[in-house]
Amino acid sequence: MGKVIVLGSINIDTVIRAPRYPRLGETLMANSVRTMPGGKGANQAVAAHRAGAETLLLSCVGSDAQGAFYRKHLQASGLSTEFVRTTSGPTGSATIVVEDSGNNAILFDPGANAAVGEPEIEVILEHAQPGDVLTIVLEIQDQVALRALAAAQERGVTTLLNPSPWTQAAQSLADSADIVIVNEQESARLNRVDERVCITFGAQGALWRGIHAPARRIEAVDTTGAGDTFAGTLAAAVARGLSTEEALQAATEAATDICERDGAQDWQTLSN
Repeated sequence: MGKVIVLGSINIDTVIRAPRYPRLGETLMANSVRTMPGGKGANQAVAAHRAGAETLLLSCVGSDAQGAFYRKHLQASGLSTEFVRTTSGPTGSATIVVEDSGNNAILFDPGANAAVGEPEIEVILEHAQPGDVLTIVLEIQDQVALRALAAAQERGVTTLLNPSPWTQAAQSLADSADIVIVNEQESARLNRVDERVCITFGAQGALWRGIHAPARRIEAVDTTGAGDTFAGTLAAAVARGLSTEEALQAATEAATDICERDGAQDWQTLSN
């Protein structure tokens, strides 16, 4: 059984629930505002850990109080923070507006995530081995993602890319990855369908290698983190050697479950 190595972001999410998105120039009263743990990298790492895989998170937090608090949260969640570096400046952050329908819109400030770079590449070269899965998201610098893919290939590691948010390098990165997870909008931009491409369709499930996994019908509370949960769970399933059908169904079920509550993660404390 291989392990999952996640190269990606750590964010503090400010989640604003509202009846709908405000129109340009409009002031709209929110239903609630909460601060929650997020970041596509951390979300995927937590999901992979929950799915039973040994998981290494390669990321950065800031030197602020939020970074120290997030580190404790990861430890309480059962994840090692050995490869989570502290850098000067603020921890990454995102502001998420969630409509009553469960749909969301996100603004992202990279903060410490911009510092993810050569030290994390060195960890991949030192600790990755055949059978492992490296999963990458694009809330880090494109050139770092490119170097990470090359380092993983050098070590014989399966690479999984979630090209979100879409960047100028997303197409070339996708051409180099072993598995590419995209939603419908990203799939249209990728403009490629082959054995490596896994497409998620929200409430309609997911399609990979000609196999469709339907999603359980639910009343969505919040879709934030559903894609991250899907990717992290799929990475864990691949590392554990599950079949395509088993991996796809496990990822779809985990992503569906996360939509039935607020946020991708809940704050954990070491006293829990």
